[in-house]
Formats: sequence, C-alpha cells, structure tokens
Amino acid sequence: MRSLAIWLGGILVLYLLVAPLVLVAALGGMLTAGVVDWSGETRAAPADPLTIGYRGDPHEAFGWVFETVRYPTELGAAEAWLVPASAASELWAIWVHGIGGTRENGYRMVKTLHEQGVPVLMITYRNDRGAPRSADGLYSFGLGEWRDLEAAVDFAVGQGARRVAILAESMGAGITGQYLMQGGNTDRLAGLALDAPALDFPAVIRAGGERYWIPLSDVVVAAGLQLWTLFRRDLRQAVSLDAVAAFDGPVFVAHGTRDPLVPFSISARLAAMRPDLVFWRTEADRHPMSFEADRVGYGRALGEWLGRVQARLSAVPRE
Repeated sequence: MRSLAIWLGGILVLYLLVAPLVLVAALGGMLTAGVVDWSGETRAAPADPLTIGYRGDPHEAFGWVFETVRYPTELGAAEAWLVPASAASELWAIWVHGIGGTRENGYRMVKTLHEQGVPVLMITYRNDRGAPRSADGLYSFGLGEWRDLEAAVDFAVGQGARRVAILAESMGAGITGQYLMQGGNTDRLAGLALDAPALDFPAVIRAGGERYWIPLSDVVVAAGLQLWTLFRRDLRQAVSLDAVAAFDGPVFVAHGTRDPLVPFSISARLAAMRPDLVFWRTEADRHPMSFEADRVGYGRALGEWLGRVQARLSAVPRE
C-alpha cells in the first residue's frame, strides 16, 4: 500500500512538472502571429460581409467609399481602412479586431455606426499583415498592442476627430483595456463597444483548462504562466477589467453565455461592476457569435449605446 502511495505521488509530481511545460509550449503556438484564429470560422470565406470570416474591403463588402491609409506607430507605419461619413463628424470610431482576426470582422459593428454618420478607422496592429512585426512576433493580449491603438487615436484626432469611440472584439478588448490603463490620450475616448471581451487573460487560460478537464488546472495554469515570464512578457498582467469598469463613458458589451474560448464570466463580472452598460447577452456557443443569435437585436442594442455616446458628446462644451 505504501509503495502504491509512493508510486502515485511520483506520478503526481511528474505531472506537475511536465504539465506547465506543455502549457508554455501551447501558449507559444497560440500567441504566435498567423498560427491561431480565435475570431472566426476556419471554413471557406462566406459571401455575407456581416458573417465572421468574410474577406473583402469596405467597397467590396458594401460599396462604401473608403481609403487605405497608414498611421505611424512606434514600430513603423500600420495599414488601416478609413471609412468616412457622408458629412463632417466630431465623433470617430476605431475598430480593433481580436487575436488572429481581421478588419472585416468589424463590419457587424461598423455598419451601424456608418449608417449613423460616424467615420470609422479599421486598423491593423503589430504582427498583422499590413503592420510591423514585433521583435518576438507574439501577441501579448494588449501588453504591447495598446501602443498601436494609442497611435491610431492620435491619427484620428489629427484627421479631425474630437472624440473617439472604440469598437473591439476578443483580444481587441484586452488591447483597449490596456490602452485605458496606460495610454496618454484616453481623454479623447467617448465610448467603448466590446464583443466577447478578453479582459482577463489568466481567466481565459483557466477556463480552457477546465474545458479540457485538465487535472489540477488552476495549479497548472499558475505554474505555466509563471514559467512563461522567464522568457516572455508577464501575461498575468493582461487583466484590465477594472479599467474598463472605471471608464467614464457609455459601454456596450455583447457576449454568449456558452462562449468556448473567452468565458462569459468576464462580461458578467463587468456587468456587475457597471450596471449601466448596454449588455447584449445571448446563448451563443461560438466565439464571438452573439451577433448571429439575433442580428436585429444586436444592432438595436449597439444603436442604443451609440445614442448614449452622441447624447453625452453633445452635452459637453466644445473645446
């Protein structure tokens, strides 16, 4: 009996030594640009521009006039699509896609704003096609990418924006949160619209461990993230829930309760901290697919948020 206990103890120790190393290797693959797409389907591109996975610029998608521009970042110029409004507008929006996603993913939000006369800048950021590569070629869930968003806000202001609303999905929301925490021009922000927001990276990884029934997943994740810091950025710092909750402006959140990648609990925590937010909650079981659960309802909720942003902006004295 004693020998069995020793044997089982040895197996446990070996597991706790090896499993975090496996997690580190998995993180390396997941965060390497071009390897994983968390922001849409991997099937053939659909014909509907509002379906995630569609590929095509704004003119190909909707016949919209647009311009391909390049905005300066600390790593070099990054490409963006500038979709102007039919008339001058002091409010602009910036679309920030998720990990491995594309600018096209933003059409489900951008269409509503475009129809309401808001110019939109649909950006690429470091490690995207059309943008500079970071030194390590890894996504960092906002810890580095926030600087590109800050630069995009500066670009929009330079083009005439008085205030800027951020539209973001998945890791794009994490980028937005880090920007709120560290950006030097966040006073320009007028509102946040977030879809399946990955505002807590450790929680995302822990949820993955639970989803795949990894034994002692909390211990394995904690050890794996600790090991990761020996080689790369400390991803335990990729948590910005409090910063988004403290944002002084209208917030829209959409999330499916059965999202398999970014746990719904993140949005539920945010809603508890910000009971005034516009919360589009669905039973969607894919990431980030709340829009597909009810396109009309999603657009209506997003429009309600935009109305709040515009009303607040009109009440602020002109600078």
